[in-house]
Order: sequence, then C-alpha cells, then structure tokens
Amino acid sequence: MKEIVLYFIVGGAVVSLTTYIGSKGHGFVAAFISMFPCMTVLTFVLMDRAGGKQAVTVYAKNMLFFIIPWVIYVMIIAFLCEKIGIWKALISGVTIYMITSYLM
Repeated sequence: MKEIVLYFIVGGAVVSLTTYIGSKGHGFVAAFISMFPCMTVLTFVLMDRAGGKQAVTVYAKNMLFFIIPWVIYVMIIAFLCEKIGIWKALISGVTIYMITSYLM
C-alpha cells in the first residue's frame, strides 16, 4: 500500500509542477518536464522491483505501439485547442487516440 501512495505522490508532483510552470507562460519548460522520461524511468524501476526484468521488457516493447497514436493526439490538441476550446479538443484528441491505438 505504501508503494501506491508513493506512486500517487510522485505522479501528482510532476503533474502539479508541469501545470504550474505551463500556466506561468513557460510552455517549453513545462513540455520538457512532462516529456522528460522521469515518469517512465520511475515506472521501469518500480515495475522491476515489483515484477522483474521481464515485466519491464514487455512493458517497454508495448509502449512503442502507442507512440504514433500519442503524437496524433498531441497534434490534435495543438491545432484544435484555440479553435474549438480545450474540452472539445481533448475529447477529439482522446477519441482519435483510442481509435488509432485500437487500430495499431
């Protein structure tokens, strides 16, 4: 149970820091923080502790399938946010992400 609380605190701290920095007009720095592989590094380490090297290897290989859907998702948000608002852009982006992920 302590590990789940740790995961929650670390993940929340990264999201909070990214949100704060991005809201202050430092979008590039916020993007760098959120894209910095600290979350995957942490996930890999914790997964290795919980499930071993094979669990990490399978997880990492499966992550590769979601790169293209994720890039499409981000592009949709970048192009639609100012035109239709954040909520409609997010709904559109997540919907397309789910469809393209399913098709991969």
